[in-house]
Amino acid sequence: MAKSKDVSTANETSQIKAPLVCSHRLLLAFLAFLGFFLCYAQRNGFSVAIVCMVDPDVDNLGPTHTNNSLLTRQNIPVSCHKHTTQTTRSPGQVLNWPKKTRGLLLGSFYWGYPLTQIASSIAVTYFGPKRFLALLIFMSSLATLLLPVISTWSSPFIVLLRIIAGAAQGGLWPTIFRFWSTWAPASERTTLLSFQNAGPSMGSIVSLIIGGLFCTFSLYDAVPFIFRHGWAHYFYLLGGLGIVWSVVWLIFASDTPAINKYISPDEKEYIRACKAVEKVQDTNTKTPWSAMLRSQAFWCVILSMFFCDFGLYAIWTVVPEYMNEVLLFSIEENGFLSALPHVASFIVVISTGRLADYLIGKEYLKRVNARKLFQGIGTLGPAVCLLFISFLDCERRYLAVILLIIGVALNGFMMSGGDVVNISDFSGVHSGVVCGIGNTVSSIAGVGVPYLTSIITKDKTAAQWKIAFMLYAASFLISAIVFSFFARGETEPWARDDVHEEKIKNDQGAGEELMEIN
Repeated sequence: MAKSKDVSTANETSQIKAPLVCSHRLLLAFLAFLGFFLCYAQRNGFSVAIVCMVDPDVDNLGPTHTNNSLLTRQNIPVSCHKHTTQTTRSPGQVLNWPKKTRGLLLGSFYWGYPLTQIASSIAVTYFGPKRFLALLIFMSSLATLLLPVISTWSSPFIVLLRIIAGAAQGGLWPTIFRFWSTWAPASERTTLLSFQNAGPSMGSIVSLIIGGLFCTFSLYDAVPFIFRHGWAHYFYLLGGLGIVWSVVWLIFASDTPAINKYISPDEKEYIRACKAVEKVQDTNTKTPWSAMLRSQAFWCVILSMFFCDFGLYAIWTVVPEYMNEVLLFSIEENGFLSALPHVASFIVVISTGRLADYLIGKEYLKRVNARKLFQGIGTLGPAVCLLFISFLDCERRYLAVILLIIGVALNGFMMSGGDVVNISDFSGVHSGVVCGIGNTVSSIAGVGVPYLTSIITKDKTAAQWKIAFMLYAASFLISAIVFSFFARGETEPWARDDVHEEKIKNDQGAGEELMEIN
């Protein structure tokens, strides 16, 4: 019967030892970390690079806009005028993209991002996550490499490259969730995924710090334009490393542990036994669209991801502009200070991933309650901090930075044990499809946030930025409420394999087990 089979499989798992340390699955988690690190550096690096690419006077409407008139128009307090003298034009600030154009360029990445989410979650089933992930990161890296080459062309060409990069990265999460559905045992799921989920934070850290440093130098005028300015070399570095990563991933990764030639026999058997206990469906199982779309857990994650990502995309894309326009930090300070929140988030994600597994393993919290706790901290924390920031201006600019650091750090709990990990909890091998749909919906926020912010903050005043930050805080709050009421923590019936197998065999215990699952 179903129960006896569970016991025998569980006993088999307990007898097989394959420690996570020095394992091949940990190596793959590290490679996934590097891949996501590079992709998010390519994605968010444009946000800080655009500050040092564009002529700061491009938004001035005519010769009557002197420095003093601009200070008046932006309602900058007299006590902050001393900070404006620190901002000098960099030799690399040569492009003439006005504020609305910059909003379109920053948002264009997210025009392509939703196009491939669902398609990728289906395509990865046919091509396999190994080759498909390598292809996606290669395309994103190539688009990043070409940015300096066509930067002097008309802005629609830049938009096209960013759309291509967005479309490539749109498939990252569905593909990696599909990959871990066969590689990550349930007892290590949060640990392995949190290691990988730290990649976006570290990518943002490096892109903001290194991007700011690359902005500080330019070569002689005799050097061709595509190699003259520091920001061009910045894009070449990120794109080149991404292409190298694609080759390394193809060498060491495989679609399943069973066909990997580097994994040890003990580790291979350990993962197989763990997956047998989890009753995860076969990777070729068709997506149960009807049952999935009627699932409470599915819609909870979709809504939670949308509202949480609305605030996150704001932090990733428009905070460098806020640092520049309201807090009046120089380009060098901007890159470093914009990176500090992501440093804090990285530390939290790495340090708390194992904590979630520990709380669940020791039965201090049920899986669903652990997810709700981490999601609540990861969304309510940023909401409160952003709300306080909305009341600050350049007179208390370092307090604003501290609050931003705390808010983004607390958001790391969401990445390590919140809705991101919850997808794998309830959807099994269909986690790629669920993630694809969720990212498709949430990417609407990525498209709208930069452009909406550029409209709200058209005069670059602290009062206008206050409205924007209140909007971001409200989105985090809604995400917390939705997840706390409707999240589910265990594999849904439509994603389990045992019920379907037992029904085929006419096992009398199948009906009872189905009732228990429901």
